[in-house]
Amino acid sequence: MQTIPEKIDLDGIRMFFILGRPRSGTTLLRTLFEAHLNTITAPECGFIINMEPKYGKVTHWTKEVLVSFYDDLMLNPKIGNWELDRDKTIESLLLYQGENSFQNICKVIFLNYKSVFASENVKWIADKNPTYATYASRLMKIFPDAVFLHITRDPRDNIVSIKTFEFEAPIAALLAYRWRNSSIKLFKLRKKYPKKFFHIRYEDLATEPSKYTQMMCNYLDIPFREDVFDYYKKADERLKGKVEPADLKFHKGLLNPINTNRLGLWETKLTDKEVRYAETVIGKWMEMYGYERKYKRFDLWLWLKALPWMLYGRSLYIVRDIFDIMPYSVQIKLKNKGPLLAGFVGKMVKK
Repeated sequence: MQTIPEKIDLDGIRMFFILGRPRSGTTLLRTLFEAHLNTITAPECGFIINMEPKYGKVTHWTKEVLVSFYDDLMLNPKIGNWELDRDKTIESLLLYQGENSFQNICKVIFLNYKSVFASENVKWIADKNPTYATYASRLMKIFPDAVFLHITRDPRDNIVSIKTFEFEAPIAALLAYRWRNSSIKLFKLRKKYPKKFFHIRYEDLATEPSKYTQMMCNYLDIPFREDVFDYYKKADERLKGKVEPADLKFHKGLLNPINTNRLGLWETKLTDKEVRYAETVIGKWMEMYGYERKYKRFDLWLWLKALPWMLYGRSLYIVRDIFDIMPYSVQIKLKNKGPLLAGFVGKMVKK
């Protein structure tokens, strides 16, 4: 369990964000770095983006403001999975009364997350959330010294995996559009700020985990540790908490060593029509990320048939942006209902 026994130099601990589409390996990356002694990570929540409009400009933190911050924090989707101890967390927050930054107050929350993995001499706090893929520019403004690990997965395999767990409407054209949208945004940011981004493909990590994990550790300037690959040996401990059963429902692979069992599933799991739709929507961006297209010829008719789903996908981002400018209490209520709405849409599409 991570605690703050005394006030520490939070400015000396930096943030990095793990970006990528759902079912792309973001949770695997989070787990590897949670198992690293010099980093702290927690299950996805996204409270930073949600709470920044209300607290981002606060520079003087009184006891009342800090308690209010904690209470608002507990309204966030999935924060209950962190199993924060209210008294200890508030006690930790109160150490930072007075002049301080929103960034540091957020770090205190991460330092109170209860992990089954030990940590010492913490240099980094990592935050993983698939929605961050389209919030990277905003995160750069909130944490100017942050860096980003961006992981991609073959979009066709990504579609197979998302359809399996019904995270979103199981339509190849829609899921391809969302892969394309986030990938383009992050590609352009990486080109503009090359030192702030490290890109890795899930396929490479699964095939040569030591090589690519060492590259990420070098990027973060922390020692490479082979023992991070023993994360699956903590399965029994993780299953005892509230977090992991929910986590492992969608990530059963975390109970086993890294392997290549999930590579190339699209070749047997997707229909030829779904593959054509996906590749038509994504186009050249597949190749920009190193994925070879099966059908390289552009099909205008398929693109027109996919257009309604692309417009629907775009509308989802517009609705989300509207949510973000609403009062905090309203915004959180709507975001808490987001997964239910996505599941409902998915079931309707199936019918």
